[in-house]
Amino acid sequence: MRPKTAILSTAMILFTSSAALATSFDEYVQRLGEHPQVMSILSQSEASKASAQGALGLPDPIIMLGVENMPVSDMAFDRFLPTSKVIGFNQKIPNPYMLRAKYDKLEQLSEKQKLMADYTRARLRFMLVTKLAERKAVKEQVALIKEQLGFYQELEDTFTGQIESGRSVYQRFSEVDVERAEAERRLNDLGARLTSIEAEFVRLVDEVPEIELPEIINKDWANNSDTLYPVLIAEQDVNIAKKGVGVAKAAYLPNFGVNAVYKQREDGRSNSFAGDDWFSVQAQVTVPLWAAKNQKPKQKAAKDEERSAEFAYDDISRNWAQKMTALKAARDAAAKNIKVLQDKDHAMSHKIKAAQRNYEAGTTELDGILLARIDRLNIKAQLARVKAIHASIAAEFNSNIYR
Repeated sequence: MRPKTAILSTAMILFTSSAALATSFDEYVQRLGEHPQVMSILSQSEASKASAQGALGLPDPIIMLGVENMPVSDMAFDRFLPTSKVIGFNQKIPNPYMLRAKYDKLEQLSEKQKLMADYTRARLRFMLVTKLAERKAVKEQVALIKEQLGFYQELEDTFTGQIESGRSVYQRFSEVDVERAEAERRLNDLGARLTSIEAEFVRLVDEVPEIELPEIINKDWANNSDTLYPVLIAEQDVNIAKKGVGVAKAAYLPNFGVNAVYKQREDGRSNSFAGDDWFSVQAQVTVPLWAAKNQKPKQKAAKDEERSAEFAYDDISRNWAQKMTALKAARDAAAKNIKVLQDKDHAMSHKIKAAQRNYEAGTTELDGILLARIDRLNIKAQLARVKAIHASIAAEFNSNIYR
């Protein structure tokens, strides 16, 4: 490839990549609607809906072609009166109530799967918010640790000056070395965590987004578990089980069928079997003669499944009421911890200013100011982590609430 061509191709690739990059959180949320997890469930929903339409159709008819009463010793159509050419037709007709009951059950299953896809989108949105919050916290902590490392260097310089002035502060060097090593270890861990977060972004939206964390609004939840996705999905299971009972009840009703046979016969030699062709028609109907061994056990099984689904719904409703209460408490506690750390940071800033004035007045050493600044950076790092925790918990709480 010629150099100019290579440069032009590279430029086009970079332009195409940047053009495809989403520019807002809402765009990424829309992209989550096409995530493989969502599309897989939606495909199942479409399959159930198509199966429901198919359940209303009749089974394929049977066409029969053949001969009847053909003599073995002398195979001919004009030697024996009953010999004939046969064309027949058979159509099974299931009872319409059964067809409709199966249709209703599959339609209900499709509705459940749509709800599951909607919940999956909400959960993926929560994951995206969590990763954005974590990345923001990690980057803030990295910047704070780098600032700390600068303060540790200033401390070493301060201790060196104190030693030159005759003060014995050798042990302080070791303390600084230990704290600096710990800071560098945290920095390495944060670098690895950032790489992991970026890999999660690729899994979620197929790229690393360059957007800010959106504002997290706390949804209202009036302790009503019936507004939660998992409970609504469990309610759909109850509805599906009820439709199953309808299918079992419809099995008692008769199925039907129609047979039609047309027989073409020969008149025989010398018109010895003169006569017309034959035509036969039959109507069929099933009788639940063995209902005690067939339909009744199936109906009992369907009712038992309905009861099981109702018990599961009740259990899931209670369980999620407890989970949401716990999430709300954790979210509110994180919000309070943010306020506590902000107040602590504010107090530390006043402490540093006071130490600065004392240092300028000559009543304290510089190392006291540097250590206070390092402590404040630790508070800011805690604040960044707690903010990320609050955003994640709030987003998870919101994701469980329907619409």
